[in-house]
Amino acid sequence: MLKGIILYCLTSLMGLNVAWATAETLNLGTLNEGLRGQIRIFQPLLTYLEDELEDIGISEVRLVVHPSTELMAAAMARKEVDIFIDSPLVVAKIAKASGGIPFLRHWKDGHAYYYSVIFTRVDSDIHTLQDLQGRRVAMEDHDSSSGFIAPAHMLLQAGLTFKKLRAPTASHTGDEVGYFLTYNDKNTLFSVASGRADAGATSHDNFLDLMEARPDEFRIIATSDSMPRSVLLHRPGLSKPLLDALRETLKGMSQSEEGREILAGFHNSAGFDEFAAGPKRTFTPIFEILQDLEDAGVK
Repeated sequence: MLKGIILYCLTSLMGLNVAWATAETLNLGTLNEGLRGQIRIFQPLLTYLEDELEDIGISEVRLVVHPSTELMAAAMARKEVDIFIDSPLVVAKIAKASGGIPFLRHWKDGHAYYYSVIFTRVDSDIHTLQDLQGRRVAMEDHDSSSGFIAPAHMLLQAGLTFKKLRAPTASHTGDEVGYFLTYNDKNTLFSVASGRADAGATSHDNFLDLMEARPDEFRIIATSDSMPRSVLLHRPGLSKPLLDALRETLKGMSQSEEGREILAGFHNSAGFDEFAAGPKRTFTPIFEILQDLEDAGVK
């Protein structure tokens, strides 16, 4: 596993300055273990922000990549990351650990909201969450909103206890829900399709893709509440002039041809906007989910 990758150290690939962040630098963070793919996705957005924020003294926008929420939260607390973008429950984990503040909604894949589903095969005798007692569930990874955090909370609310299995083939006995991590939504779908798992957790969008490829083979047994599709978080202490300029720049991208073209290449985005109910009301139930899981010893 790659640890604490900071893309602006890749001078041979990017031609970037290797100096640490200064007042003229804006550092944008994302979770991933890959490098080249993230450069390809983010670079047009970084360049756009550099051009738009030049008048307020930003000369460079850099991408910082870490493989876990713990490392990203620590980097944000050290002011090595100014802005972070991810799904809402992941953002909430980093906000809780770093003091960061959610401030904009990101329409990823053209959607403002999404939700998690737990599904099984149509020939399964599983019809409710309670039927998962003693069964095996495939989940993506601990830092996935739709592939782990939301469905784990659904199981908890259903009064179920669960434990992590070391591998998909590990033996499992007793009344607990046994879960294993697939580290990829496609692997989750395959685990259910192949019978390695009795059920799986993923986003509703991924489930629809599965149904399109293999119609009439799967069904949903439980659905989470809807959540913002993607969220921007800023570190505590970020200057108000910079934050205001960044907010307006991002919100205005969908109003220009150049901005829309960059958005289309950035996770097929439709743009950035304010939370309809405000950040506090939006994130209160999200923080409650994390607290419930923490109280139950699930991290």
